[in-house]
Amino acid sequence: MQKHLKSFDRNRSPTGLLVSSTDVQRRRRINSDYEISFTVPMHSDDYKELIIPKGHVQDERGQFYVIQSRARDRSNKVISAQVICTHIMFKMVDFKMPYDEYINESYGVHISVLLDKISEATGGVYTFVVHDTFDLRDVKDWGANTALAALQDTVNLYGCEIEPDNTVIHLYKQIGSNDGFEYRFRKNIISDSFKDDASNLTTRLFSQMKDGRTFIGLSADFLTTEERILLDSVPGAIVDNKLAVNYLISPYAQYWTNDVNTFYDGELIDQNIEDPEELLIATREALRKKEMPEFEIGVSAADIYKIDPDEEQPRLGDTVYAYDPEMELQRVSCRVMEITEYPFSMEQHSLVTLSNYQMRDDTQVLADLERSKQILNDLLSGGRVRAAAFEEFAKQAVIDINASKSEIIYDSRGIVLQDPDDNDVQMIQTSRGIIITDDGGATARTAITGRGIAAEVIAGVLGSFVSMEIGEGNNVTKINTNGISSGHADFDSAPFRVDMQGDVVARSITLTGLIENSIMEYSDIIAGTVTGALIRTAEAGARFEVDDDGWRTYDASGTRRIGLFLAAGYNMSAITFDQSNGNRSGSINGGDGLFEVSSSANADLFLSALTNTIYFQGQMNFASAYSVSGFGINFVSGLRAELDSIWLALAGKSNTGHSHSVTIPPGTAGGTFVVS
Repeated sequence: MQKHLKSFDRNRSPTGLLVSSTDVQRRRRINSDYEISFTVPMHSDDYKELIIPKGHVQDERGQFYVIQSRARDRSNKVISAQVICTHIMFKMVDFKMPYDEYINESYGVHISVLLDKISEATGGVYTFVVHDTFDLRDVKDWGANTALAALQDTVNLYGCEIEPDNTVIHLYKQIGSNDGFEYRFRKNIISDSFKDDASNLTTRLFSQMKDGRTFIGLSADFLTTEERILLDSVPGAIVDNKLAVNYLISPYAQYWTNDVNTFYDGELIDQNIEDPEELLIATREALRKKEMPEFEIGVSAADIYKIDPDEEQPRLGDTVYAYDPEMELQRVSCRVMEITEYPFSMEQHSLVTLSNYQMRDDTQVLADLERSKQILNDLLSGGRVRAAAFEEFAKQAVIDINASKSEIIYDSRGIVLQDPDDNDVQMIQTSRGIIITDDGGATARTAITGRGIAAEVIAGVLGSFVSMEIGEGNNVTKINTNGISSGHADFDSAPFRVDMQGDVVARSITLTGLIENSIMEYSDIIAGTVTGALIRTAEAGARFEVDDDGWRTYDASGTRRIGLFLAAGYNMSAITFDQSNGNRSGSINGGDGLFEVSSSANADLFLSALTNTIYFQGQMNFASAYSVSGFGINFVSGLRAELDSIWLALAGKSNTGHSHSVTIPPGTAGGTFVVS
């Protein structure tokens, strides 16, 4: 077991062990802090030789941390330094995202696209491993800062949790596991605290997406069974199987209702969502997080695993259970959100924060600090306030106050006409144009500049113009009384055109999606895959067809003649042949263990090579043959000559049943005898 931190130089080459370091503390929080701090005597060799700014240390888990700060302290005769190191992952703050990788607005982006951009910005030093499937997201204003800020924005956008392994960053929907680990009083709880907070309790959650739109009008089929039952209890919430309200109700609403509050209302506004179904899912997830009071448990835990290797060690993100009945903790399920550990001390024990919600982080993984760093640098120089800058700010503030009226404000943007009832509704006149906004100027709903007009909606009729044109010459797109055309100044010669009747001509087109109930004529289909379709050379008469049942040919009368199809009964292993009357003629079957060529009962089988040769290889088995006809002796080479030779030999022999008499002369015990 490693007993000391290891030290490394700026290139992560080992330099030794920090044997003089004490009070080694490691603090980790989900999607937040990963840091190690320790104290070292300034007179020690560890401090003088091994600890250098931007150098590295390595803990017992093999993780590298970058030395960021050293705080010296004198206590009587003892001079020591407290060293703070952050995980090497945070060095991504030193990489600026390239300007050409900035995304102003993009729709349906996969998470890997953003992660690849971040990895490329670091020169491939940092890589990412995605362990779960994340939905596509619409991305806006991404990649304008550092690689670390881009990672933080990606994590927030897709709802990831990260687990760094040095320069390899792992992304999950939720880190940790549920192994049933339990923090139990009188076992591993030294002390604990328990706080619950119902201030954010929500039992009915309203929601909006971009442009103030909602999921009203969405089919109620997208609701879960529980959600539908709860909304059905509200008159008018679902009309004609469509949602008529923009909220969901918690199943715990009945528990919290009282004579003042039927519901505890909350609202979700997400400008990054444009799809009603996606908004419904986001509302569902947000309500699940708010329908119960938030609680936080602080535990000083005995690290039993330090003395018993078989004892389980809780990990960051794990689902655990807290049991302390006197503290009203009846095996409460929660997650390990933060761990403060003392990995090299047997006397000090872990401090664990358990919760049922994602705690807010003050630093946002240092990324947000980087965004505001330049603002602070504009006012401060060498740690002192720049008087000229401060006076300029103060002077301008006085001018703004004196010049402001109930509806007109003069600020750095220009002249601002502000709604007295809603300060977010403004018309801003700048040197570049006019902006109309309803969120205090954060985004422009309508803008008029020297380049044109930008608006989400243009309502009404824009005069009686004859045409609109984009481009010039034949590189032009037109909208006029003929229709819409592109690619040629003349409508009838344009390779793409839509006339006023809706007929479309497109000489070259790339389609992605679904084509329903359509006919394509005189076309070539090159590459790709066609699945679940009927392909045929003609609607009737002589043709062949291919569909999900198999392959078939038909004669001029429409009778199937050749087939390789599922319904033939051979499990797609045979080619069948049918007669003109539809009866089976025969088949070629490549079944398991037997390759078979056969004709039906009412059809003969004819094998022919004309004047050429038919070859047979292997053993010939005629056991099932009924008879052989037309097979001449001359067809077998040498057989005639062999038979003639046999007959010639037999010609000098007696016939079967032949007999004759033999007479033996007298005196030799002779006589006449019959021999056969």
